[in-house]
Amino acid sequence: MPFLDENEWAEISPLLQGSIESIKNYRSEHNCDLKTAKENDKSEAMLKFEELTGMKGIHSEIIYHHRLSDWGQECPKCQHLLRTSKAKYCANCGWQVEQNEKL
Repeated sequence: MPFLDENEWAEISPLLQGSIESIKNYRSEHNCDLKTAKENDKSEAMLKFEELTGMKGIHSEIIYHHRLSDWGQECPKCQHLLRTSKAKYCANCGWQVEQNEKL
């Protein structure tokens, strides 16, 4: 799943704020439950994410978690992203930051 850099995030962030309203409108127009609306609504944020990344059908709730700056740097051992900028170890491979070492 691709992550969004700050320029991409600046484009999509305002659209994410409207995604809840989009779901409400879908429910109202189609007289359906929340689950159905989430599965079928194509918010502007989802369409912009598809345009930026090529990935279709990624719901806005998931997009919120794919801002690159919210994650740490790549692990020098396995190249997975560390969970935060202050992470002390890699959750993927177990690599640990030495006390004197900075990423």
